[in-house]
Amino acid sequence: MALDLTTLYVVAALGMLVAGFVHLVPVVTGRFGTWALLWGAGHLVVGFGTMMAVLNDSIGIAWAPNTGNPAAVIGYALIAGAVLRFARPEARLTPLLGIAAILAVPLVFSDDPAHFHLRVAYLSVVRASFDVVVVIAAFHLARRESLQTGWIVAALFAITVPLFLGRAWLAYHDRIGTQLTGMHDGLAAWLAAGQIAFIIFRTFSLLILQAERGQTALRDQMERDQLTGALNRAGLDRVSRTFDPQTPLAVMMLDIDRFKALNDTLGHAAGDAALCTLADIARAALGRNGHLVRWGGDEFVCLLPDTAVDQAITLGDAIAAEFALAMQRDAPAAGLIGVSIGTVDGVWAGQIADLISRADAAMYRAKRAHPRTSIRYEKAA
Repeated sequence: MALDLTTLYVVAALGMLVAGFVHLVPVVTGRFGTWALLWGAGHLVVGFGTMMAVLNDSIGIAWAPNTGNPAAVIGYALIAGAVLRFARPEARLTPLLGIAAILAVPLVFSDDPAHFHLRVAYLSVVRASFDVVVVIAAFHLARRESLQTGWIVAALFAITVPLFLGRAWLAYHDRIGTQLTGMHDGLAAWLAAGQIAFIIFRTFSLLILQAERGQTALRDQMERDQLTGALNRAGLDRVSRTFDPQTPLAVMMLDIDRFKALNDTLGHAAGDAALCTLADIARAALGRNGHLVRWGGDEFVCLLPDTAVDQAITLGDAIAAEFALAMQRDAPAAGLIGVSIGTVDGVWAGQIADLISRADAAMYRAKRAHPRTSIRYEKAA
């Protein structure tokens, strides 16, 4: 079955132009960062390049290949740069854009109809390369920020990589005809149609990703302590609902020793710094499976699913030792500042309040008997 690639390319070009303008509007209002500017500009430039290809095939504009093809390279680089900047606002894009400029130069001087298939092969490989950059950036973004839409973005760009490479192979072997548009059949036409479909699908993917990031930020604002980044009690309530009732659970209660003396000696800024230091040390020790909760004042709760109490005590001792060293380094004038820890184990089964209460009792026993140590709760007979 023959495909009308002219219509498909026109739809793709118009879709990218519209997407470009849509992304530039919030930039003007200052609502989004530079990623939206890059994403919008990239789609405008790619849309322009695609429209040049259509016009060249339709009415034979002599200079269209010399402008449209380099524009496509720069546009794809801007799109890749947008995802990099979305993932890391501090990302440097000069190397990426410099490489794109170098890759675009040969296309400025190549308009020989006899080399049409080589230009298509070259452009397809370049596009696939920039899509690989996007896939890697989206993959790391999805893992780092736990954004589910990041996996969708990675998948949408990953799918087009083999499509572009397949089209490059066919073009290199001169199996795509002499025009980009028109009525075509065969594998090359279906690969082109697949590329266009997924390019259109992904035009608004970063806006969806931004919406999820905004929702996550709002949830974090509601469920996290603003000073330390630990969960607050609302966050604890949400996290605890994710546990299986029979999940083995170790709970640690951490309390900074001589915290009032630290505040009185060095001021509340030093106290805030100590809280952040303890939170950072505990969070690193807990890893991805544990949860850190600021319980109140200078107290933190650590939840450790599927962890034996002996393992938790060893972990608590390591946290206490590292925190004591950090305080000796950062606040020597305050004297010995450490942390006392109480540890209990049990199963979740809706008894989180009881587990925390028992850990709190164990922590106070540790504070009275063995400051800056971890002690296991032993229920009285």
